[in-house]
Amino acid sequence: MRPEDLRQIEELYHSARERGTAVLDDVAPSLRREVEKLLAQDSEDAEDAGKLLDQSAAELLIQMPVPEVEPGSLLGPYKIEAPLGEGGMGQVFRARDTRLGRTVAIKILKEWSGRFEKESRAIAALNHPNICTLHDVGANYLVMELIQGETLTERLKRGSLPPEQVVQIGKQIAEAVAAAHSQGIIHRDLKPGNVMLTKVGVKVLDFGLAKTAADPAVSVEGVLLGTPAYMAPELFEGAAADARTDIYALGLMLREMLTGKYPERMDKVPPVLARLVNRCIERDPEERWQSVADLKWELEWAALPSAPSQKSSWRNPLAGVAFAAIALAALAYFMLRRPSPPPQPARLSIVLPDRARAVSMALSPDGRSLALVLVRDGRQQIWVRSLDALEMTPLEGTDGALHPFWSPDGRSIAFFADARLKKIDRAGGPVQTLCVALAALGGTWGAKGDILVAGQDLIKRVSPVSGEVSLLPESAGVRSGAYPSFLPDGEHYLATRGDGVWLGATHTADARKLVPDVTSAQFMAPPPGSRIGAVLFERGNALMALPFDVKRLESAGDAVSVAQELAGGPDRYRLAAGSTAGVLAYVSGQPTGWQYVWRDREGKNLGSYPNAGAVAMISPDGKKLLGEHFDGGVWVTEFAAGTGTRLTFGGGANPVWSPDGKYIAYGKVDDGIYRKLASGEGDEELLTKVKNLAAPKSWSPDGKYLVYAQIDFGVGSDLMAIAVNGDRKPFPVVQTAAAEDQGQFSPDGRWLAYTSNESGQGEVYVIPFPQSGGAKWLVSRGGGVLPRWRRDGKKLFYISADSRMMEVDVTTRPVFRSGTPRPLFQTNIVDTGIRSGPMSWDVAPDGNRFLIITPNVVATPAVTVALNWKVEGAK
Repeated sequence: MRPEDLRQIEELYHSARERGTAVLDDVAPSLRREVEKLLAQDSEDAEDAGKLLDQSAAELLIQMPVPEVEPGSLLGPYKIEAPLGEGGMGQVFRARDTRLGRTVAIKILKEWSGRFEKESRAIAALNHPNICTLHDVGANYLVMELIQGETLTERLKRGSLPPEQVVQIGKQIAEAVAAAHSQGIIHRDLKPGNVMLTKVGVKVLDFGLAKTAADPAVSVEGVLLGTPAYMAPELFEGAAADARTDIYALGLMLREMLTGKYPERMDKVPPVLARLVNRCIERDPEERWQSVADLKWELEWAALPSAPSQKSSWRNPLAGVAFAAIALAALAYFMLRRPSPPPQPARLSIVLPDRARAVSMALSPDGRSLALVLVRDGRQQIWVRSLDALEMTPLEGTDGALHPFWSPDGRSIAFFADARLKKIDRAGGPVQTLCVALAALGGTWGAKGDILVAGQDLIKRVSPVSGEVSLLPESAGVRSGAYPSFLPDGEHYLATRGDGVWLGATHTADARKLVPDVTSAQFMAPPPGSRIGAVLFERGNALMALPFDVKRLESAGDAVSVAQELAGGPDRYRLAAGSTAGVLAYVSGQPTGWQYVWRDREGKNLGSYPNAGAVAMISPDGKKLLGEHFDGGVWVTEFAAGTGTRLTFGGGANPVWSPDGKYIAYGKVDDGIYRKLASGEGDEELLTKVKNLAAPKSWSPDGKYLVYAQIDFGVGSDLMAIAVNGDRKPFPVVQTAAAEDQGQFSPDGRWLAYTSNESGQGEVYVIPFPQSGGAKWLVSRGGGVLPRWRRDGKKLFYISADSRMMEVDVTTRPVFRSGTPRPLFQTNIVDTGIRSGPMSWDVAPDGNRFLIITPNVVATPAVTVALNWKVEGAK
């Protein structure tokens, strides 16, 4: 069998286990038979394990005899080849997977109890380069990745390790454990024997004692699980294991690596590492590092002093001290007479991963790390790169991220995703949701701890701890705008308004316009010993810097050009970032812009139209395109002629067609919903008054109802409707604490598909219209947004979490039913806030062509970084 067939069988096998055998309906018979054999084997194993799962907790600890295996024997589909070792939990063998043709390691457990079944399945989902992959779980055995190398225990038999090597090994262990902790999994048996040192790095083994926070019942009362020598003190007192128990064990391992013995004093250990380790092994868990991500950060920045020389040519120690004092005095005199030359400016390029497109970026305050939102293979995430590192690292949990910004201490990154403001440790780990943040346009984190976030033309304050949202006081200088950026004092900030970049304050009425350019702006603090910083902004296609006096709070010269060509999108958020340490990063190139692209069911490009906005709406007759542009205008384009006509000049958001194509409806911020003749003739007509922003989404096929999203930045969004030809009084369609958006009527008008993030990510649901009895169906799987119906009502399309076009067979009579979603092609759709926002694609009346808003470029080659940069031209 070909390798590609084996890979496909493995993918289908895991998909069928998660979603059911319906995923095999369209699979070739030969492949289906192989997958069904694997599923049948699963059933036999589950039947054996189920007998254990039905027993009481006490009975679960009855030891099962280790089966007699020897080279050549079979254990399920695995052919045993040779023994590898034996530990407290069981024996380990090298084996061959006869189905997939790969070599694996099998651990046959002495105490398999079903107790580990659920946890092992969860751990199998972990995907990290420093974690040993768990491939499969049998009735009393685990099937793992086979790793070549030596355990840390074996290495320690030869003595201690150099501090630099301890830091590198400790960092990799911490990264692995942090990845598990981010999924709620505690290891509970960290020790040198469970760490493998390989040619390519560290592998953490044996999550067999791991527990998940979601299922505390995995611990059996009165039974200690783990290796006593590495157990935290609280475990002996009956306390539950948590992240800090793993930190304690890791601290003991670090101490053992540094000293070569367990236990051992750390008299000769570099002080910075001794302090780090001592905090790991504090008896009180509250006194330890509270997360492995914090510990990894400390390891990364640990300063390792040079070891003192063991030899000296001085016989008299006092003579040595005297000589050192004289030398230091001479050096000081010399340095005072000859001041050090200032650091010279330098530039370097950071090459981005293949096929990656940069969307937005931010530099850490110290200028040492760059956070980039990259789109790669349809997945949009934050990637972090330290300037002294060789590679960029994606942060798991940041899917859909946009507009990142750093905390003042550089330890956290805030970002927007799934219509929420979130934050994550720079080293990764669990993501914390702070508040609802719909249609957000940038944020900033000040030195005094405040976060400012812009949305719906308002700037609001958010607590980074509680997530509480509040309006700036009436006395604040600039309460409206976008893309805020704090000055170093943590009180004054920049914000973009409709007529330029303004300087405002959080507590005073001081406000004035700095530049007339309507652009996102950032502030770079002065270098040490200076009071002149810089306001960075865009003018045309150039990156500009305005010298700015932080004491007088006024410009200190004329704006100068920093880079002549700056890449970016059409929403005024260009690809440039500055730090408070003289480091500047930007992407050179022409503004990318967006386009409308026609694609067929295989994803083939069938043609395009330039100058796309944030909305794509095909007319009922399929001959015209309705779009919204960033200047606030609504346009109609004739497909045949390729020419556009502007319909509105006073703003207009999320336009939609009436079912007969005669009218369009659109919303205005803090105003209402209007309709106008699609021909452009006559005046607009107010349909209903609204607060904040109402974004029309769909007009019912009979023309009676208009569904719209009522959006409130700090609260959420709900789906509302009005009777267009009735009293036009709004009534709720879907109204919950989550964000509901993108409601779309079915062709028969009986159903409404929409997006909600109630599960933590955007998913597509269907409800009857009007809603009755709380009936609701989940259509998407693993994330989905932007639903569209085929015009015969027999299919639903949507965009998956990794930006693929998905197709679902549906029936709408007598009741709603949906089948298994199928991927069609990678869309390369732009992020216009698609997880809760404008409908940025549409399907043609024939159901076989798709019009998708797409960026003009598909990849970003590199980022330019300027070091030791300072603004020129100050008066």
